[in-house]
Amino acid sequence: MNANDLRRLRNAFGSFITGVTVVTTREADGTPRGFTANSFASVSLDPPLLLVCIGKSADSHPVFTAADGFAVNILAAEQIDTSGLFASKRADKFERADWYAGPGGLPLLRDVCAWFECGLENLHYAGDHTILIGRVRAFDYGDHTGLGFVRGGYVNLALEQEAVRAAATGVGAGVVVGAIVEHDDRVMLVQDAQTGKWRLPASGLDGSPGALNQLLDLLAEFGVRASIAALFAVFENRRNGQQSIYYRAFCEAVEGEHLFRAHADLPWDKLASKPVATMLKRYFAEKENQRFGIYFGSDQSGAVKLIADD
Repeated sequence: MNANDLRRLRNAFGSFITGVTVVTTREADGTPRGFTANSFASVSLDPPLLLVCIGKSADSHPVFTAADGFAVNILAAEQIDTSGLFASKRADKFERADWYAGPGGLPLLRDVCAWFECGLENLHYAGDHTILIGRVRAFDYGDHTGLGFVRGGYVNLALEQEAVRAAATGVGAGVVVGAIVEHDDRVMLVQDAQTGKWRLPASGLDGSPGALNQLLDLLAEFGVRASIAALFAVFENRRNGQQSIYYRAFCEAVEGEHLFRAHADLPWDKLASKPVATMLKRYFAEKENQRFGIYFGSDQSGAVKLIADD
């Protein structure tokens, strides 16, 4: 594959929403080692087996392939910072993390959704990764909500459910359901035939109740097939009580490239409303930092709830 095909394949793999884990072990002298991974899966209940993948280029690859066991920590929604820490090359990961020795002596992180201590059952070299198959020796779990990851960004399903419920309880002039649809680092804009202003694609703008399936049908009419990634904003129009729900979405196929604008080419002075401009500015800022949140409030004021917030 050429470089472009590899990038597209990475994007395709990234369309699958996963949890986030930190995999840990110890060196022969007892030094703890760990890395962040979303390539985790259960394999078997009887015998109890699971797997994780580690890149052959990873600094800790020789340690994990030589160790007789490893632990998997499934991160909670509040542990984005932990995910970033163990995805880094910092030498002080375990000085900064809150951890303890598990029943088998392997490093376990506190306040995770679940953890598994495993003996190394087998390993398989597969392309540029190694598959570690572990036999579960000890495990536990709690009631934390898991941290999700899709399309290069984190998602918090508990926050999204809370936001949708908040919008659903609103009264007024129906619900608008829209999306910021991205394609090759550009976003989709639609021009209003009457005003000439540019807006985000949305259903329910005519006063009828909007819905997600209507939004997807609308995108299809423009020749755009998209997948919804995560919730982005929930707000009320103070003037008429109309509720708006906007998602982040990613284009899977498109017939009209002209529908998409890069950040530098956005018609800021011709956008349909202040909320549209605010959402676009926030989207590009959060995309750069890979720290997405969900906005709660009105079209006048509100707050962004970051996924890592308590």
